[in-house]
Amino acid sequence: MNKSSKISDEDKKLFRDAVGNTKPIKDNNVITEKSKPSPYPKKNEENYVNSDYEINENELNEKLVGGKEEIRFCSAGENDKKFKRLRQGKYKFENKLDLHGMQAKEAKKELAMFLEECKLRSVSCVLIIHGKGYGSKNNSPVIKNKLNQWLRNHSMVWGFCSAQPSDGGTGAVYVYFKKN
Repeated sequence: MNKSSKISDEDKKLFRDAVGNTKPIKDNNVITEKSKPSPYPKKNEENYVNSDYEINENELNEKLVGGKEEIRFCSAGENDKKFKRLRQGKYKFENKLDLHGMQAKEAKKELAMFLEECKLRSVSCVLIIHGKGYGSKNNSPVIKNKLNQWLRNHSMVWGFCSAQPSDGGTGAVYVYFKKN
């Protein structure tokens, strides 16, 4: 039984009376689902210049942390008032990057391009989502631990710390940059 047979002749007449003399739309280019915009404008890899924003890949000298553990670093020392405000989530982040679910090599490249873009735009504070590692082998946070090392060794970074629960908690970090 097809759909039209379920509709009575009386209902069909009521419908035709309600819509009147309308014509079907010939070109239906309606987009029903918008794609989610990226958190920052992506640069073409061809345009990416290896500059002083390159991320150092030194041996990991920080102790590995778990998904629920906080990470933090401040070049001015952890008792700095500005760093305390950063840890409290008092600075509004101006941009964000989502790395969770990526392989380490891809995350490193995305981070380098993101940091370069932040430098060009004179951004002060950003949010970087790294995840807690629940999708990794042994539920160990690979990106979180790599990011902990990469950010410590980066010349632009003044400090970073795990985010407030509303911004991702221990699955994300606030990063504050040095002034130019």
